[in-house]
Amino acid sequence: MNIAVHLARHRRLAAWVGLSLLLHLLALALIDTLVRSPAPPEIGTPLALRLAATHAAAPPADMQPTPEAPASAPTAAPTEAPTELPPTPVAVHPRTPVEDSAPEAPLPAPAGPAGIAAMPMPGRYQVRPPPSARLSYAVTRSAPGQPGLARDSASLVWEKSGGAYRLRLDGVLGSLRSEGGEDDAGIAPSQASQELAASAQTTRFDREAQRIEHGAASSPLQLGSQDRASVLLQLAGMGLADPDQLQDVVEIVVAGPGGARIARWQVVGKEALDTPAGALATVHLAQLAEPGEARIEVWLAPQRNWLPVQLRVTGVDGSVANQVVTGIETASVDAAPAS
Repeated sequence: MNIAVHLARHRRLAAWVGLSLLLHLLALALIDTLVRSPAPPEIGTPLALRLAATHAAAPPADMQPTPEAPASAPTAAPTEAPTELPPTPVAVHPRTPVEDSAPEAPLPAPAGPAGIAAMPMPGRYQVRPPPSARLSYAVTRSAPGQPGLARDSASLVWEKSGGAYRLRLDGVLGSLRSEGGEDDAGIAPSQASQELAASAQTTRFDREAQRIEHGAASSPLQLGSQDRASVLLQLAGMGLADPDQLQDVVEIVVAGPGGARIARWQVVGKEALDTPAGALATVHLAQLAEPGEARIEVWLAPQRNWLPVQLRVTGVDGSVANQVVTGIETASVDAAPAS
């Protein structure tokens, strides 16, 4: 009896131990399962990574981003992507129609009337007109292939005072007259005349209308424009102001009975000139003549206020007319220009 009771108690104890052991094993198995399972996803980040992986794949053609709206960075969250888009090219580099039409360089000057080249004239040279002077010349003329023969005399009278001037030139260039004043470009003629045959032709420089009048015709009045006589004193004034200006080719608008055009003077170089007035160091310039025109040359004397001490005209037929200085007067000539 006692043995039976004792065995029954041991069987119940063994059953409880076995049940307890089974429960512990089940608990351990459950814990192991929970440890091995992935952690529950957090809101936001893993979702964004999965979406980014999806965008990394090639999207359908109708979903391709346009150039105006570039795709967002792969690591950006969907809710933050719009704020991280780079600006479009239009926003970064705007270009208006005004910029497209703006010229990169100054536009060329419009073509002027026939007889004058379409280019703006100086103003670009510095000029200091020479003081009053009287020059006398000896003239020689020669036919082609023949020695020069003394024919007559010539003269240049330059009277300057109070910003006004009067110029008279007789010689190989004909009988020329010029009068006017000065402006920022140097000598500023108001009227010039040239005797041709039995009459004189007049050229007027209308500075209010900005026109050069040649009888019934006219041309634009460019800054620095000269007549056939005053251009010689303008060249002298350029030498007085800055000798370095007389290099290569000098361009000046010159007006006369045939109209106005740009005269180009080639600086030939320095020459020693033996004259009746003595040995003179000079700068030799030659006007670049158009086909069928006479060639004009001038020698300026830097030690004599750059005045023209020799002039030469070579005709189309080869004839030569030359005038060389015989005397220069500069004293007591600065009175007001004679009327």
